[in-house]
Amino acid sequence: MQSRKITSIVLFFTMISIVSVTPSIFADHPIVTIETALQSGMPGCENTDDGCYIPSIVVVDVGGDVIMSNTDNGSMHTFTAGTVENSVGMPSGIFDSGILSPGDSFNYSPDVAGEIPYYCMLHTWMQGTIIVQGEEESHIEVVEEISEPVIIMATVVEPDQMMAEIITDDGIANEVMTIDLTLTDLEGNGIEHITYIIKAEQGSNTILEEEGHMHKGTLTNNHVTSALSVDASDEMPVVITVESVGFGHNEQYVEFSEEIAVKQVVPEFGTIAMMILAVAIISIVAVTAKSRVVPRF
Repeated sequence: MQSRKITSIVLFFTMISIVSVTPSIFADHPIVTIETALQSGMPGCENTDDGCYIPSIVVVDVGGDVIMSNTDNGSMHTFTAGTVENSVGMPSGIFDSGILSPGDSFNYSPDVAGEIPYYCMLHTWMQGTIIVQGEEESHIEVVEEISEPVIIMATVVEPDQMMAEIITDDGIANEVMTIDLTLTDLEGNGIEHITYIIKAEQGSNTILEEEGHMHKGTLTNNHVTSALSVDASDEMPVVITVESVGFGHNEQYVEFSEEIAVKQVVPEFGTIAMMILAVAIISIVAVTAKSRVVPRF
Protein backbone atom coordinates (compact mmCIF):
# COMPACT_ATOMS: atom_id res chain seq x y z
CA MET A 1 0.00 0.00 0.00
CA GLN A 2 1.33 3.36 -0.95
CA SER A 3 1.63 6.11 1.61
CA ARG A 4 1.18 9.82 1.02
CA LYS A 5 3.94 12.28 1.83
CA ILE A 6 3.11 15.81 2.93
CA THR A 7 5.25 18.91 2.97
CA SER A 8 3.84 22.27 4.07
CA ILE A 9 5.83 25.43 3.44
CA VAL A 10 4.98 28.93 4.62
CA LEU A 11 6.29 31.86 2.65
CA PHE A 12 6.58 35.54 3.48
CA PHE A 13 5.78 37.54 0.33
CA THR A 14 6.95 41.14 0.32
CA MET A 15 5.36 43.48 -2.22
CA ILE A 16 8.54 43.79 -4.28
CA SER A 17 6.62 43.94 -7.54
CA ILE A 18 4.65 47.02 -6.56
CA VAL A 19 7.65 48.72 -5.01
CA SER A 20 9.64 48.31 -8.18
CA VAL A 21 6.81 49.58 -10.38
CA THR A 22 5.86 52.54 -8.24
CA PRO A 23 8.84 54.83 -8.96
CA SER A 24 8.39 54.65 -12.72
CA ILE A 25 4.60 54.94 -12.67
CA PHE A 26 4.54 57.86 -10.27
CA ALA A 27 7.46 59.66 -11.92
CA ASP A 28 6.86 63.40 -12.00
CA HIS A 29 8.35 66.11 -14.17
CA PRO A 30 11.03 67.66 -11.93
CA ILE A 31 13.09 69.21 -14.75
CA VAL A 32 12.01 70.31 -18.22
CA THR A 33 14.00 72.18 -20.85
CA ILE A 34 12.74 74.68 -23.42
CA GLU A 35 14.92 75.89 -26.31
CA THR A 36 14.46 78.53 -28.96
CA ALA A 37 14.10 77.29 -32.53
CA LEU A 38 16.81 78.12 -35.04
CA GLN A 39 16.13 81.35 -36.95
CA SER A 40 13.13 82.03 -34.72
CA GLY A 41 14.06 85.71 -34.86
CA MET A 42 12.38 85.73 -38.28
CA PRO A 43 8.60 85.21 -38.68
CA GLY A 44 7.53 81.76 -39.87
CA CYS A 45 8.49 79.45 -37.00
CA GLU A 46 5.02 79.95 -35.51
CA ASN A 47 3.57 78.07 -38.50
CA THR A 48 5.75 74.97 -38.10
CA ASP A 49 4.89 71.82 -36.19
CA ASP A 50 7.61 72.48 -33.61
CA GLY A 51 6.80 76.14 -33.07
CA CYS A 52 9.23 78.87 -32.06
CA TYR A 53 9.92 77.42 -28.60
CA ILE A 54 10.79 73.72 -28.52
CA PRO A 55 8.68 72.21 -27.14
CA SER A 56 6.01 74.87 -27.31
CA ILE A 57 4.00 73.19 -24.52
CA VAL A 58 5.66 71.58 -21.50
CA VAL A 59 4.32 70.01 -18.30
CA VAL A 60 6.09 70.42 -14.97
CA ASP A 61 5.15 69.74 -11.36
CA VAL A 62 4.90 72.40 -8.68
CA GLY A 63 8.42 72.84 -7.33
CA GLY A 64 9.99 71.49 -10.52
CA ASP A 65 12.61 73.32 -12.56
CA VAL A 66 12.10 74.84 -16.02
CA ILE A 67 15.34 75.55 -17.90
CA MET A 68 14.88 78.04 -20.75
CA SER A 69 17.80 78.29 -23.18
CA ASN A 70 18.50 80.50 -26.18
CA THR A 71 19.93 78.04 -28.71
CA ASP A 72 19.28 80.30 -31.71
CA ASN A 73 22.75 81.42 -32.78
CA GLY A 74 21.41 84.28 -34.85
CA SER A 75 19.28 86.28 -32.40
CA MET A 76 18.73 87.40 -28.84
CA HIS A 77 15.45 86.34 -27.21
CA THR A 78 13.44 86.53 -24.00
CA PHE A 79 11.19 84.14 -22.11
CA THR A 80 8.54 86.42 -20.65
CA ALA A 81 5.36 85.22 -18.92
CA GLY A 82 2.28 86.85 -20.41
CA THR A 83 0.12 87.00 -23.51
CA VAL A 84 0.24 88.74 -26.88
CA GLU A 85 -2.63 90.74 -28.33
CA ASN A 86 -2.36 92.34 -31.78
CA SER A 87 1.41 91.74 -31.76
CA VAL A 88 1.73 93.62 -28.46
CA GLY A 89 3.15 91.74 -25.49
CA MET A 90 1.37 91.95 -22.14
CA PRO A 91 3.65 90.58 -19.40
CA SER A 92 2.02 88.95 -16.37
CA GLY A 93 5.02 89.39 -14.10
CA ILE A 94 5.24 85.70 -13.18
CA PHE A 95 8.72 85.41 -14.69
CA ASP A 96 10.94 87.26 -17.14
CA SER A 97 14.32 86.03 -18.33
CA GLY A 98 15.38 89.40 -19.64
CA ILE A 99 17.33 89.46 -22.91
CA LEU A 100 19.28 86.24 -23.42
CA SER A 101 22.21 86.14 -25.83
CA PRO A 102 22.83 82.92 -27.79
CA GLY A 103 23.96 80.23 -25.34
CA ASP A 104 22.44 81.90 -22.26
CA SER A 105 19.81 80.23 -20.06
CA PHE A 106 17.20 81.16 -17.45
CA ASN A 107 15.71 78.94 -14.73
CA TYR A 108 12.21 79.15 -13.29
CA SER A 109 10.61 77.05 -10.52
CA PRO A 110 6.79 77.30 -10.36
CA ASP A 111 5.09 77.25 -6.96
CA VAL A 112 1.44 77.34 -8.05
CA ALA A 113 -0.46 74.96 -10.34
CA GLY A 114 -1.97 76.34 -13.55
CA GLU A 115 -1.15 77.34 -17.14
CA ILE A 116 1.46 80.01 -17.79
CA PRO A 117 1.59 81.44 -21.33
CA TYR A 118 4.83 83.15 -22.31
CA TYR A 119 6.38 84.91 -25.31
CA CYS A 120 9.49 86.72 -26.57
CA MET A 121 9.38 90.46 -26.02
CA LEU A 122 11.65 90.99 -29.04
CA HIS A 123 9.72 88.68 -31.38
CA THR A 124 6.09 88.44 -30.28
CA TRP A 125 5.24 85.67 -32.77
CA MET A 126 7.27 83.41 -30.50
CA GLN A 127 4.80 81.98 -27.95
CA GLY A 128 4.58 78.93 -25.69
CA THR A 129 2.80 77.50 -22.65
CA ILE A 130 4.01 75.97 -19.38
CA ILE A 131 1.45 73.69 -17.67
CA VAL A 132 2.13 73.40 -13.94
CA GLN A 133 0.39 70.44 -12.31
CA GLY A 134 -0.12 69.98 -8.59
CA GLU A 135 0.61 66.75 -6.69
CA GLU A 136 -3.10 65.88 -6.42
CA GLU A 137 -3.63 66.19 -10.19
CA SER A 138 -0.65 63.93 -10.88
CA HIS A 139 -1.96 61.29 -8.48
CA ILE A 140 -5.44 61.23 -10.03
CA GLU A 141 -4.00 60.72 -13.50
CA VAL A 142 -1.85 57.80 -12.35
CA VAL A 143 -4.63 56.03 -10.45
CA GLU A 144 -6.76 55.98 -13.59
CA GLU A 145 -3.93 54.40 -15.58
CA ILE A 146 -3.02 51.62 -13.14
CA SER A 147 -6.29 50.97 -11.28
CA GLU A 148 -6.81 47.42 -12.59
CA PRO A 149 -3.29 46.07 -11.96
CA VAL A 150 -3.35 47.47 -8.43
CA ILE A 151 -6.70 45.81 -7.74
CA ILE A 152 -5.39 42.47 -8.96
CA MET A 153 -2.19 42.68 -6.94
CA ALA A 154 -4.05 43.78 -3.80
CA THR A 155 -6.63 41.02 -4.12
CA VAL A 156 -4.23 38.18 -4.83
CA VAL A 157 -1.01 39.09 -3.06
CA GLU A 158 -2.22 41.19 -0.14
CA PRO A 159 -2.09 38.24 2.32
CA ASP A 160 1.61 38.52 3.09
CA GLN A 161 1.96 34.84 3.95
CA MET A 162 1.21 31.89 1.68
CA MET A 163 1.29 28.17 2.44
CA ALA A 164 2.29 25.63 -0.21
CA GLU A 165 1.41 22.01 0.64
CA ILE A 166 2.79 19.17 -1.50
CA ILE A 167 1.38 15.65 -1.05
CA THR A 168 2.85 12.74 -3.06
CA ASP A 169 2.73 8.97 -3.41
CA ASP A 170 5.77 6.84 -2.69
CA GLY A 171 8.12 6.95 -5.64
CA ILE A 172 8.03 3.39 -7.02
CA ALA A 173 9.95 2.22 -10.07
CA ASN A 174 7.94 1.81 -13.28
CA GLU A 175 4.93 3.59 -11.76
CA VAL A 176 3.65 7.13 -12.09
CA MET A 177 3.58 9.38 -9.05
CA THR A 178 0.61 11.58 -8.12
CA ILE A 179 1.33 15.06 -6.77
CA ASP A 180 -1.33 17.14 -5.01
CA LEU A 181 -0.46 20.84 -4.67
CA THR A 182 -2.42 23.13 -2.35
CA LEU A 183 -1.82 26.89 -2.12
CA THR A 184 -3.54 28.85 0.67
CA ASP A 185 -2.95 31.74 3.00
CA LEU A 186 -2.45 30.99 6.69
CA GLU A 187 -6.19 31.17 7.29
CA GLY A 188 -6.84 28.39 4.79
CA ASN A 189 -8.20 30.60 2.03
CA GLY A 190 -7.27 29.57 -1.49
CA ILE A 191 -4.81 31.73 -3.42
CA GLU A 192 -6.93 32.74 -6.40
CA HIS A 193 -5.76 33.09 -9.99
CA ILE A 194 -2.11 32.22 -9.38
CA THR A 195 -0.23 30.69 -12.31
CA TYR A 196 2.74 28.46 -11.51
CA ILE A 197 5.18 25.96 -13.02
CA ILE A 198 5.56 22.57 -11.34
CA LYS A 199 8.54 20.39 -12.18
CA ALA A 200 9.60 16.94 -10.94
CA GLU A 201 13.04 15.46 -11.59
CA GLN A 202 14.74 12.22 -10.64
CA GLY A 203 18.44 12.34 -11.29
CA SER A 204 18.88 13.77 -14.78
CA ASN A 205 15.36 12.76 -15.88
CA THR A 206 12.51 15.25 -15.93
CA ILE A 207 9.35 13.28 -15.19
CA LEU A 208 6.98 16.26 -14.96
CA GLU A 209 7.08 19.86 -16.13
CA GLU A 210 3.86 21.75 -16.71
CA GLU A 211 2.02 24.97 -15.97
CA GLY A 212 -0.80 25.05 -13.46
CA HIS A 213 -3.38 27.65 -12.44
CA MET A 214 -5.50 27.98 -9.31
CA HIS A 215 -8.97 29.23 -10.25
CA LYS A 216 -11.33 30.93 -7.85
CA GLY A 217 -12.58 28.40 -5.31
CA THR A 218 -9.81 25.91 -6.10
CA LEU A 219 -7.59 24.78 -3.23
CA THR A 220 -5.78 21.79 -4.70
CA ASN A 221 -4.48 20.87 -8.15
CA ASN A 222 -3.47 17.34 -9.10
CA HIS A 223 -0.42 16.51 -11.22
CA VAL A 224 0.86 13.14 -12.45
CA THR A 225 4.44 12.32 -13.41
CA SER A 226 5.62 9.86 -16.01
CA ALA A 227 6.81 6.48 -14.73
CA LEU A 228 9.86 6.53 -12.47
CA SER A 229 12.92 4.66 -13.70
CA VAL A 230 13.93 3.54 -10.18
CA ASP A 231 12.49 3.69 -6.67
CA ALA A 232 12.86 7.04 -4.94
CA SER A 233 15.69 6.89 -2.41
CA ASP A 234 18.25 9.04 -0.64
CA GLU A 235 20.53 8.47 -3.61
CA MET A 236 17.81 9.03 -6.24
CA PRO A 237 15.12 11.30 -4.76
CA VAL A 238 12.36 12.86 -6.80
CA VAL A 239 12.81 16.63 -6.55
CA ILE A 240 9.59 18.63 -6.96
CA THR A 241 9.88 22.35 -7.67
CA VAL A 242 6.99 24.82 -7.66
CA GLU A 243 7.57 28.34 -8.99
CA SER A 244 4.97 31.11 -9.23
CA VAL A 245 4.69 32.86 -12.59
CA GLY A 246 2.01 35.51 -12.08
CA PHE A 247 -1.52 36.44 -11.06
CA GLY A 248 -4.69 37.32 -12.92
CA HIS A 249 -5.98 36.81 -16.46
CA ASN A 250 -5.57 38.47 -19.86
CA GLU A 251 -5.05 42.24 -19.64
CA GLN A 252 -5.14 42.06 -15.83
CA TYR A 253 -2.28 39.54 -15.70
CA VAL A 254 0.59 40.59 -13.44
CA GLU A 255 3.93 38.78 -13.53
CA PHE A 256 5.28 37.68 -10.15
CA SER A 257 8.12 35.19 -10.37
CA GLU A 258 9.26 33.54 -7.14
CA GLU A 259 10.32 30.00 -6.25
CA ILE A 260 7.66 28.66 -3.88
CA ALA A 261 9.04 25.31 -2.76
CA VAL A 262 11.32 22.41 -3.53
CA LYS A 263 10.57 18.98 -2.06
CA GLN A 264 12.61 15.78 -2.20
CA VAL A 265 10.51 12.61 -2.14
CA VAL A 266 12.20 9.74 -0.29
CA PRO A 267 10.81 6.59 1.40
CA GLU A 268 9.62 6.30 5.02
CA PHE A 269 8.34 9.87 5.29
CA GLY A 270 4.92 10.29 6.85
CA THR A 271 5.07 13.41 9.02
CA ILE A 272 4.19 17.00 8.18
CA ALA A 273 7.12 19.40 7.95
CA MET A 274 6.39 23.11 8.25
CA MET A 275 8.89 25.94 8.12
CA ILE A 276 8.76 29.73 7.96
CA LEU A 277 10.69 30.97 4.94
CA ALA A 278 11.83 34.43 3.95
CA VAL A 279 11.66 34.12 0.16
CA ALA A 280 14.62 36.38 -0.46
CA ILE A 281 16.85 34.29 1.83
CA ILE A 282 15.66 30.67 1.72
CA SER A 283 14.10 29.05 -1.30
CA ILE A 284 14.75 25.30 -1.00
CA VAL A 285 13.56 22.76 1.56
CA ALA A 286 14.84 19.19 1.28
CA VAL A 287 13.13 16.45 3.32
CA THR A 288 15.37 13.48 4.18
CA ALA A 289 14.43 9.95 5.23
CA LYS A 290 14.73 10.99 8.87
CA SER A 291 12.18 13.79 8.36
CA ARG A 292 14.67 16.59 8.88
CA VAL A 293 13.98 19.94 7.20
CA VAL A 294 17.23 21.22 5.71
CA PRO A 295 17.31 24.83 4.42
CA ARG A 296 19.57 25.54 1.45
CA PHE A 297 21.06 29.06 1.35
